[in-house]
Amino acid sequence: MADAEVERRMKVMRGDTCTISTRRRTYRRIESKAGSSRSHKESYIQKERSYLQFIKIETKNPPTSIPCSSSLTRRFFDRPLDSKCFNVGALDQLFIRDGTLDKLLWNHNWSVDGTVSFFRYPADKKLPSRWSPLGSFFVTSNYDVVSIWGSRYYTDFGRLMRFSHYQVEEFDISPGEKYLVTYNRPDPTDPNGLWLKIFDVSTGTGIVGLNNGDVADSPQWPAIRWAGGKDDTYFATLSKSNTVSVYEARTFNLLGKSPLKLDDVIDISWSPTEAVLAILLKAGGEQPLKVLLLQIPDEVKLAEKEITAIVGDCKMHWQSNGEYLAVNTYGGFEFFRIKEEGIPTDFLKVDKRILAFAWEPSGHRFAVIYGDEPTLSVSFYSMKTPGKITELTTLSNKQADSLFWSPKGNLVVVAALKEGKLEFFDVDRLAQISSVANVKANQVVWNPSGEYVATVSTIPQEEFYSDWCSDPNDTLDRFTIWSSGGDCLFVHQCQNRIMQLDWRPYGGIIDDDMLKTQ
Repeated sequence: MADAEVERRMKVMRGDTCTISTRRRTYRRIESKAGSSRSHKESYIQKERSYLQFIKIETKNPPTSIPCSSSLTRRFFDRPLDSKCFNVGALDQLFIRDGTLDKLLWNHNWSVDGTVSFFRYPADKKLPSRWSPLGSFFVTSNYDVVSIWGSRYYTDFGRLMRFSHYQVEEFDISPGEKYLVTYNRPDPTDPNGLWLKIFDVSTGTGIVGLNNGDVADSPQWPAIRWAGGKDDTYFATLSKSNTVSVYEARTFNLLGKSPLKLDDVIDISWSPTEAVLAILLKAGGEQPLKVLLLQIPDEVKLAEKEITAIVGDCKMHWQSNGEYLAVNTYGGFEFFRIKEEGIPTDFLKVDKRILAFAWEPSGHRFAVIYGDEPTLSVSFYSMKTPGKITELTTLSNKQADSLFWSPKGNLVVVAALKEGKLEFFDVDRLAQISSVANVKANQVVWNPSGEYVATVSTIPQEEFYSDWCSDPNDTLDRFTIWSSGGDCLFVHQCQNRIMQLDWRPYGGIIDDDMLKTQ
């Protein structure tokens, strides 16, 4: 390695080094008063725990950006948006990892194969690339740099910002796209090396970081779990010692100056739309587990329910609007009605093995696949009536392993991926639209408008070799676009095996306005 390159990297590492301290405090049990309501703010049990303290960092190498004339699409940087920059269908952009290249595809009309690639970039074999949560930009990584890409017109798509993190292994964007989190595995032998950084996306500057000084209780990835909504106000961490700590993003300080006083936490999950934290923990009584709902930042207990469940099988499922929370239990599901007064709960008994569960996006319906293979049942239910879970219909003797709801919520693809079967089902009419066989796919992805479905058979990145020779007759080197009714529109042949495929998300109000004009 050239001396200049070595010196450059040493400067980067020295400029980003800092120290981290781990505080330890001892708390005593504070019993709640008898007769207190569930909404009363309580203190929870906390024994001696450690938590991470973020330290300010200074980015020595300023990020680079392209000229202002090629600003980010959508609302980013609050630049005025010219509606003429989008043609019909321009919103429906598709990302694929085609062999060693990341490609962004655009099609004037996805009903026919007029697909063109307007962006290509060498893929990092270790890390996936992805759209930002609101679709404002595209994110890639390469060894020690994470880059965001975007443009006002699809023809001048270019790099907008670079973020340096030596040997980055993971990255994440906050739901409101204000922060970028980068991560590499902690190395106790290098006490000054940073293993986590948080950047301001709009300026490209590093804000805070964590180093290897004390990583004995560091959280697993994703280390930062952001609260729901687009404000990016709070985030939480779950340590290896099962401690939950909640931070305010504006200051990166620990709320209440201490972790939540809870023992034996198994998992946490934020509401997708607000700062309500669902916590799964061991109950310690006759029931093995308990679900606790806390309102942040005041730590107000909204609801608490003991459940019977097997730890490894117990999962929390939020509906996309945060109106309902479903929790797997032994023999069924426990449902929390988040928006109703007192957050009442309902129990749905399912006395057979559960294979899949999926909420209708922004709706009150959900679907469950259950039973014993090879013949399974698919049931649809509604939460619309308060205090009652209504069964809408049950499809019996089905081959099915996955559920894929349309973003509009009225349609669902019931898939048997192992057998290569797709069934397009209309939940409003409770009727099958079409059935397709011999589909080679392990992913089924709706576009955000609910008009098209892409199917593809991807392979893990580590299984691909750069000298792979594409075969025009190989169904694994292509993806298929279907209509929402199950009609095959076209098959697009790629040059190599596909590792990733995803549609560009819609970003909210601005995208909704643009859709009205198309």
